[in-house]
Amino acid sequence: MSPAKAPSIAAVLASSAASECRKAIRSLSDAKDRHRGIHEARKAIRRLKSLLVLGEDPFAESMPSIKASLADLAESLSSLRDAYVALDTARTLAGPRPSPGWRHALERLEHRCDGRLAAALHDDPGFLKRRRTIRELAATLEGLPWRMLNQRTVEEMLERSEKRLEKARKKAKKNATPANAHNWRRKARRLRMQLELWRRIQKARGKSGHHHVQGRKERARELSLLSDALGTKQDLRALRATLRSLREPEAMAPLLSQIGDELKKHRKNLQPLS
Repeated sequence: MSPAKAPSIAAVLASSAASECRKAIRSLSDAKDRHRGIHEARKAIRRLKSLLVLGEDPFAESMPSIKASLADLAESLSSLRDAYVALDTARTLAGPRPSPGWRHALERLEHRCDGRLAAALHDDPGFLKRRRTIRELAATLEGLPWRMLNQRTVEEMLERSEKRLEKARKKAKKNATPANAHNWRRKARRLRMQLELWRRIQKARGKSGHHHVQGRKERARELSLLSDALGTKQDLRALRATLRSLREPEAMAPLLSQIGDELKKHRKNLQPLS
């Protein structure tokens, strides 16, 4: 019996795109833990975005509408996720025995988080509209010219992602605004996801032992540490902005001071990575 033929790069990419759509739909169907479901759906959407960028040139005709659909979907979930991240970050800072100030803040943040989720589910019960959007998107993706993707086109796009990341890094280092830091993080996370996907593709094709694959495994690990560090800094800044928006300056002052101290620590931790 002849050995099974390895799947083509195009076939694995197309299959992976369909898989991410299914993961997003399943996650938004998770009624037991809505916040976890939203988090997992957003991760699937980000992985899908990073995958589609690898076909940026051959998919050029269809990409504007696909990007718009994905952006709208991600945006519709972002305020829900942001509210939960603020609450989760506050819980971490508050520790197992929160001070009276943190207990009050946590109550306000929990109310805010639950209110946003209730409003979203009232507007879109069970996230049925969002799940339908993803199913429609999956049908569109199925019709893309996946056959045009090969080793050379993917390698070229990985190099392009590296250049975009370096450009974002330089911009963030020159002008350390939250927007520039966020863009740097997005570029790092996207390249990490692309490298992890590329490793899975090579493994599926029986080429996981190649030295280029191993090198990219290390690069993906570096990018994971970088994006995590940038993400922690971003979460702390977002929590600080949220606490300020509660308009209780005296009650929030010691909490904001603690966040400031944490930001200083993370700034030092980030320096070796950048």
